[in-house]
Amino acid sequence: MNLPNFLHIGAGKCASGWLWKVCKEHPQIYSPETPDNVNFFTNGYHRGLPWYSQTYFSDISDAVAVGEFSNSYSAYEPALLRIARDLPEVRLTFTIRNPVERAYLHWAHMHLKTKYKLNPAEGIGIPLEKVLHHHGHNWWRSFIEPGLYGFLIERLYRIFPKERVLIMVHDDLVSDPQGFLQRFFDFLGVDDSFQSSLVGVDVNSDRRTAAEGMNPEFRVQLREALDEDLRRASELVGRDLTHWK
Repeated sequence: MNLPNFLHIGAGKCASGWLWKVCKEHPQIYSPETPDNVNFFTNGYHRGLPWYSQTYFSDISDAVAVGEFSNSYSAYEPALLRIARDLPEVRLTFTIRNPVERAYLHWAHMHLKTKYKLNPAEGIGIPLEKVLHHHGHNWWRSFIEPGLYGFLIERLYRIFPKERVLIMVHDDLVSDPQGFLQRFFDFLGVDDSFQSSLVGVDVNSDRRTAAEGMNPEFRVQLREALDEDLRRASELVGRDLTHWK
């Protein structure tokens, strides 16, 4: 069977779609043509590894790095345990960004894009503020938990050796996209001098920002709720992330 030797596991709304498109350009990287979120180890696992191999990796030629992108993996422990068992040598990449911004973009993707028919302006869907309601735990898990980086990274390091996990920071992609890609390529063992045509291109340019869409008071409250986890994430990453507001 042909199986991946790397997985990009999230977090959602941290430019994974852009990175997937970059990988499609690199001559030494193979990633399935579509979709950019395979999610096999989350909700397709019952189909079996032979199906996974045949469906997504049947036409690999001489790629050095073979992988797929599934943002659900980082937040779903059964997926991580399946990956550790079935792909014992796999490398994992994980991008993190301001968790308040990430939560808003996640919510906006579901509730402000007409294809999901969930527009709060029309009385459909829920406000993001619901995550801090005492009956809002399901919404917390949907929109906030994927950005609890301290918890998620700590769990990753329990299941996988640290040397096979690359934590990347979205701020670095914004400030130095080529440097961000060089680190990613080097981790995968491919040519890190490759110049992507997508450097400087926003593949989701229609997205609203949290600054435009969030209630300022709620934003402060949500940041307070995330403070403990951000401090733990800073320790694990070895970089102060508490400036994220």
